[in-house]
Amino acid sequence: MKSSAVILKSNPHGLIVNLSPDLPFEELLAAVEDKFRTSADFFKHAKLALTFRGRSLTKEQELQLVEAIAQNSTIQVLCIVDEDRESAEYYREAVLHSLEKKKEEEELFYRGTLTAGHSLEVETSIVILGDVNPGASVVSKGNIVILGCCMGNVSAGAGGDANCFIAAMTMKPALVRIGGFSARSAIVKKKDPGDYPIDPKIVFAKDNHLQMKSITNETMCEYLAQP
Repeated sequence: MKSSAVILKSNPHGLIVNLSPDLPFEELLAAVEDKFRTSADFFKHAKLALTFRGRSLTKEQELQLVEAIAQNSTIQVLCIVDEDRESAEYYREAVLHSLEKKKEEEELFYRGTLTAGHSLEVETSIVILGDVNPGASVVSKGNIVILGCCMGNVSAGAGGDANCFIAAMTMKPALVRIGGFSARSAIVKKKDPGDYPIDPKIVFAKDNHLQMKSITNETMCEYLAQP
């Protein structure tokens, strides 16, 4: 019974999973696990939209089935498409929309070092996995976290939000700006990021001016306690 309990039908962008309408759900779940485990090499690392056909499912059951597929294959399930909208074109649109959304989410992270002349502007908070060198700039409408050395110009809360913060593993910026508050460092000789010790600091606005403090439990409590 299990061999016919789950039947797969694919198109270039999606996968239709035909489910037995009579099998108890726990047995059906086991059949799905077995089907995708034995089909794992065929699908490899495919990114697909899914349609479940053949029986009514609750949202919880759908989630259990998706989890079973993920744990027993390398398929990345991008979205679930309703059975009455399963044309190849709709699958294509659903996949492209999901990939675009995923891309937007990934853009919250920037991997690499910003060098002189480079400018990064984002609409949301940003985590930079690298350095911001002298002459480079980062502008964000949210918070800025730099997992490296900050030596350039950084502006958080660019839409006017003074409740944002800037944090870096090494904080040696030329200019910091949060909302309408800004501060500029004295001109110093350009140094290699490795010349500075790691000393995590956070900059935030308080009492109408910017404050730079070491990142500690007390500092974070002070920042979070602000209205």
